[in-house]
Amino acid sequence: MEHPELYNNENSMQRRDAADVLTNFLSKMFWKPKEIVLDVGCGPGDVTYEILYPILQDKIEKLVAVDKSSIMINYAKSTYNRDEIKFKIMDIEDSIDCSSYSQYYDKIFSFYCFHWVYNKEKAMENFYTMLKPGGEVLILFLLINPMVHLYKALDVEWQKYAKDIKPMSISFLSKEEIEALVINAGFRVIKIETNIKTYTFPNFASLLSAIRAVDNMYNVLPTHLHEKYSQHVKSKICDERMVNICSNTGKTTKTYLPITIHAVKD
Repeated sequence: MEHPELYNNENSMQRRDAADVLTNFLSKMFWKPKEIVLDVGCGPGDVTYEILYPILQDKIEKLVAVDKSSIMINYAKSTYNRDEIKFKIMDIEDSIDCSSYSQYYDKIFSFYCFHWVYNKEKAMENFYTMLKPGGEVLILFLLINPMVHLYKALDVEWQKYAKDIKPMSISFLSKEEIEALVINAGFRVIKIETNIKTYTFPNFASLLSAIRAVDNMYNVLPTHLHEKYSQHVKSKICDERMVNICSNTGKTTKTYLPITIHAVKD
């Protein structure tokens, strides 16, 4: 994702779910005074600044927010500058990068980032490395990445461009496989929760804008093909019945399957 302003305007679903998860899980976490907290996959920084920090500000000494995209981090720094929040570039799959913060953080949060991670095993091991003993992780992501579904449905003429997208996991892991991944990294699972959710966009165009905000095809396609590709995406979403469109109001409802992980490093 390299379009911070667009994502900032089109991530209302992600914002809603991040707030809900914090409401449901924060009281179940053990807090000490002046903790150091990490937010992984902060993107443009709005969730960190407007949702996570206000909830945590009385509990923490420092909040560090990271993303592998320099474009996202630069946008976050310029838009959400605050002394108490440090925005940094970090690749959660890079063990060398993460080892610099070995046993540094008390808590690690991550909202709607992990389904983009290619090597989830390595990322989970790096979470474990960066946490202090007794530290906790709270991770929210999509069990099934809808962009993978979309890319697999594209016609052949677009598949050649999909191959140029930076590696992303194309496999769909089950809840049980995710739990095994967390345990194998060394964590003790407190709770893993999945539940089918829906989000209703005001119209189909709003859904398409939300998809475009996270669709990396636009980074590899020649500019003159963008509009043609957009129309193809539109038709595929309808053909594959990926959403439900109300015939009277035009409101467009997406069904999806998020998973939340709460685990501790004993």
